[in-house]
Amino acid sequence: MPHDNIHTCSYSCERPACIRAQRDELVQRLFELVAEAVAAEREASAKVCEAYKFAPAAEAIRARGKT
Repeated sequence: MPHDNIHTCSYSCERPACIRAQRDELVQRLFELVAEAVAAEREASAKVCEAYKFAPAAEAIRARGKT
């Protein structure tokens, strides 16, 4: 196996393919974190509505996350 076929990658790698892969991984993780934050905020809002005995609003808030 030729030496140039062996590649161990780290975040300091400057190969274009590695940079694209790292970028795509970071973008995907960012989307996941945003989705988690939105879901947590939605659930917190629904719980506040339930605490004030306004169940229809809580159901509507939770339904937004399912569409």
